[in-house]
Amino acid sequence: MPSNNNIAIYIDSLAGGGAERVMLSLAEELCALGNRVHFFLLEDVIDYVPDDSIKTHVLPTTGKRTTITNVFNVKKTAKDMESLVHSVEKAIGKFDLHLANLDSTNQVINHCSFNNVYYVIHNSVNQELNTAKRRNPFRYMRTKREKRILTGKHLIAVSQGVADEIVKGDLIKPASIHTIYNPCDINKIRSLSEQQNEQIPNFPYLIHIGRVVRQKRHDVLFKALKDIPDIKLVLLCKNVKKVRKLAQKMGVADRIITPAFQENPYNWIKNAKLMVFSSDFEGLGMVLIESLICGTPVVSTDCDFGPSEILTHDLANFLVPTNDPKRLAQKVNEALESDIDVNDAAIINKVQLSKIAQQYLSLIKH
Repeated sequence: MPSNNNIAIYIDSLAGGGAERVMLSLAEELCALGNRVHFFLLEDVIDYVPDDSIKTHVLPTTGKRTTITNVFNVKKTAKDMESLVHSVEKAIGKFDLHLANLDSTNQVINHCSFNNVYYVIHNSVNQELNTAKRRNPFRYMRTKREKRILTGKHLIAVSQGVADEIVKGDLIKPASIHTIYNPCDINKIRSLSEQQNEQIPNFPYLIHIGRVVRQKRHDVLFKALKDIPDIKLVLLCKNVKKVRKLAQKMGVADRIITPAFQENPYNWIKNAKLMVFSSDFEGLGMVLIESLICGTPVVSTDCDFGPSEILTHDLANFLVPTNDPKRLAQKVNEALESDIDVNDAAIINKVQLSKIAQQYLSLIKH
């Protein structure tokens, strides 16, 4: 595919989440191929710092993200975004591809008049709706409204499961939908996994990486930990206070290690005995793939969607039902006693950064 394209990536912020990390990896590869990539953020939150080849622009606003994207303000915010983008285009030329990520940003881009826009769907739509419904009716209606704007749009699903769910469902009728796995810079991940870090324990430990939200089911993880003897659990997350409070409540505070958010999680992953994943749902589950790349086996819930596309063949033996701490503990104990070869995991070849970048570039119409 030709290089020298202008590519705009829209996302809420560059906070320390999975979608943000994925888009940065993609951007770095696209730049390396000779393209110009610009990030447009709703909020000035930058945990992942882009390299110098990537330009970052923050929407000039004083409101909270939830306020500037509500039904009363979203059209004005979209106008502000269009003005920001057009000011950049005056300097570099028109953008050839626009990639929108996450619900708040999607609301804004929906009201913009850009050409060749694709919306990247990072999670299960149905599970996000179910989670919102459990919280309160207003949250549910807002989430439903956010998802409905994807009708008539060109979508990119990060797993085949997410794509199938949308196609089979009634809520969203896309103009098109492509499945493009999240990219992994395999060489970079493996190089970073070898970096020394004195914080990393020199004794055996399990590892879990994820935001402290209900979706990740730390409660299930902590219940399972009670039935996994003689090993600590490292939790890489930003909200250490919240996760330690839950661990204290569940009686496992003495079993966990909380070094807080890490710019480089890969050496932590490589030195772990196992990655343990307890989510109720995912879009793909990038940390599982990254764990396999680092050579660290995985025990995961067989949630919607992703883990069953990642842990295939012999590795599928380490998938367990969601919300089943006893079964999770049983499989972790089994895995700790097993010699698991993860080097030939089929998913690793499918997510190579160079391949994924070419799939995105193929969306550009010249």
